[in-house]
Amino acid sequence: MRRLVNPVVVTLVAATAVVTAGTANADTGPVAGAGYVWANSPTAASYTPDPTYQMNSIGPTTRNTITRRGTGYYAVTFTGLGIAGGVAHATAYGNNTHQCKPDTWVVSGSDQSVVVRCYTLAGAPVDSMFTASFTNKRVWPGFDYGRTYPGGYVHLTSPSSANSTPPLHQQFNSMGMTNTVSRTGVGTYAVFLPEIGRTTAGGHARVTAAGYGATRCKVVNFGWTSPSSTIRVNIRCFNAAGTPTDSRFAMTFTDRTNTFGLNGCCNPDGHQSAYALANNPTGASYTPSLSYQHEVPSGGATASRSGTGNYSMRFTHADLATGHVHVAATGWDAEFCKVHSWGPDSGINVRCFSPTGAPVDTPYELDYTGPWLLG
Repeated sequence: MRRLVNPVVVTLVAATAVVTAGTANADTGPVAGAGYVWANSPTAASYTPDPTYQMNSIGPTTRNTITRRGTGYYAVTFTGLGIAGGVAHATAYGNNTHQCKPDTWVVSGSDQSVVVRCYTLAGAPVDSMFTASFTNKRVWPGFDYGRTYPGGYVHLTSPSSANSTPPLHQQFNSMGMTNTVSRTGVGTYAVFLPEIGRTTAGGHARVTAAGYGATRCKVVNFGWTSPSSTIRVNIRCFNAAGTPTDSRFAMTFTDRTNTFGLNGCCNPDGHQSAYALANNPTGASYTPSLSYQHEVPSGGATASRSGTGNYSMRFTHADLATGHVHVAATGWDAEFCKVHSWGPDSGINVRCFSPTGAPVDTPYELDYTGPWLLG
């Protein structure tokens, strides 16, 4: 099996963990679209985020809103995207050890309501800035219009089951197949994406813990498994203390496009998109593995380290004066990462921590998606 380049290597035993490839996905329900926000007013009762850092695929003037329901308890309303299913992600933002995650996402009238909860290192609710996103796109276009790129997602709601198949409205596979999940140990999972591997060149996997409580999840690694057309994404989840624990999660996989299933840059409705795996945690400056980075318009990533657990990532063309960012640690152990900030001068800045909150060097991955570009 070809595996993600990662300092932490996990042996995969196909005989005990592989689920048989699924059958064709018969779900042909409507497409609602996608959206993202940067929630930068953590104590405000209700507000509309800065339009520079939010997006709704309905159109460039459609606005999302955020309501604070209690300490560290928020409802993000994605206007007009109210169709059941899909997948949501969240990442804490700022120079602290707070962590955020989606709890639930449900239809609210014609809108989609994504509940986000944020916690301290000790697991107590806390007001925090965060980024959040939602999509239930059922196609995965890239930069070449008319072409479908490899991609998929799952929302796992039965974390203690040995083997499970998320309902079809809670998963997607660009090859029309059915994804499955195996629990291989406490807090340890393998997500199987049948047929995605036939056209995958490398790719990018994102996972976020879901549900109530201070759990967090991360991608260990991913790659091709038996049968060779299946992509396997290995995931571990932890409680606030860093102990493996079973958890709901949302996982998205993509290759050569963004994690929303949105058109790539630029005309007539494209989004600048980029992702990268920072797989050399002690390197002062380097180019991440070309198989696990991507940018449209065509460019490239440069990763740098300015101190323990203190990183930045730059892309050649990404307009970091706008857009949206998700960040997460990768690997086997309980380290975690978050987005500190991003901008055109500084790049995307990342902070990584041990379970006790100490800065730590660790591999991480991130993805950036820009707004709908006109002209």
